Amino acid sequence: MRRVPGQWCLFALLVGLAACGPVTGGRLLADERALRAIRTHYDAHARESEGCGEPFITRIRSGRVVSDAAFGAPTRVVVAYEWEAPSLSPGAARCRGEGERIFSVLRTAEGPVVTAMSGPVR
Repeated sequence: MRRVPGQWCLFALLVGLAACGPVTGGRLLADERALRAIRTHYDAHARESEGCGEPFITRIRSGRVVSDAAFGAPTRVVVAYEWEAPSLSPGAARCRGEGERIFSVLRTAEGPVVTAMSGPVR
C-alpha cells in the first residue's frame, strides 16, 4: 500500500511524534502542554476582582489563534476561561467569574512557554 505524505502527518500526530515539523497555531490549542503552560502562567500571575485572592483557571472554554508567528516568535492566542479564587473577606463566598485574555506562547524545544498575558497581574 502506498502512503501519501498527509497520511504520515496524521499518523505522526496520532502517536505523538513531531515528524511533521513544529506545532502550528491551529494545533497549539490541542496540545495539552500548551494548555498546561497557559494555566500555570495564569494561576501564578493573574489578578481578577479586587476583593478576590489569587485566581486560578477552573475551565478553559475555548481558544483561538490570533496570530501565528514563525518558529522562534510567540504565537498569540485568545483564551476564554472560567476562574475561581478565595475571597479576601473572611466568611465571604468564593469569587467566581469568566474572562478572556490573550497569551503569547513561544514554542521551544522543551515545550510551550507563555511569555506574556493580557489583563491585570499581581
